[in-house]
Amino acid sequence: MRSVRLLFLSFLIAPMALADPRVFVSLAGSLLEAEITAVSGDNVTLKRASDQQPLVVNRKTLCKEDNAYIASWVAQHPDQATAPAPAPATVGTSAPAQKYRLVCQTLPAKSNRGPPDSDHRVFEYTYNFNLSNQEVSRDLQNARGLALTLGKSVLEPNGDLIVLQKEEFDVNIRPQSKMVHTTQPMRLTYSQDPDSPYGVKSYGYVLIIRDAAGNILLVEASPDASAKFTKEILALPDAPCMVDREFKLKSKTEVPLGYISF
Repeated sequence: MRSVRLLFLSFLIAPMALADPRVFVSLAGSLLEAEITAVSGDNVTLKRASDQQPLVVNRKTLCKEDNAYIASWVAQHPDQATAPAPAPATVGTSAPAQKYRLVCQTLPAKSNRGPPDSDHRVFEYTYNFNLSNQEVSRDLQNARGLALTLGKSVLEPNGDLIVLQKEEFDVNIRPQSKMVHTTQPMRLTYSQDPDSPYGVKSYGYVLIIRDAAGNILLVEASPDASAKFTKEILALPDAPCMVDREFKLKSKTEVPLGYISF
């Protein structure tokens, strides 16, 4: 009698176990703790344990043990497993850009190149852009990054901006992986003496990442307001150049090159 009760309990517990979070393993070796909420053809909708957000992955990108688990889940949840819907026919239109989980941590670096007891200051600046592809299965390939470093004149701290550098670089990141781009070091010279101001100070940066089709995946900026002018920034010529606070080119304004070096 006791063995019969245990067998009956095992049938009750088995479906419950499949609803618990599971650590899914992709063929690329990345891990994700989640639970299945729906299956449609090869697409599996997972709810991440970390933030309870949904994520759709292709079951072909998962290991064979996970695929066996998915098959068991489908057998026990036929109402939540459907065949894939046919794609609607489109004429002369392209698919909209898909959202991409790309995150950047920006770490500026500054070092003093001038005498510490002098009003004449020379600082060297670089920016380290730590890009993280947080997708579970999607590679980021053939994307392009654009990094602008900005300065401002000490004589007109609220006036026009100086685009000191404009760097383009390749972005290729595997799922759950990272890459770092470091800007070329630049030196800015300025005076701290309020009675005889001169020179150029650092103002900030703008980072734009676009996919192979030109769709914008990420915009980071400091100050934050600079991120609003992506269209104007992408249209700028090579640096250095002068722009207003809305990143419109000031072609007739001279760049104070005497205070900038690389």
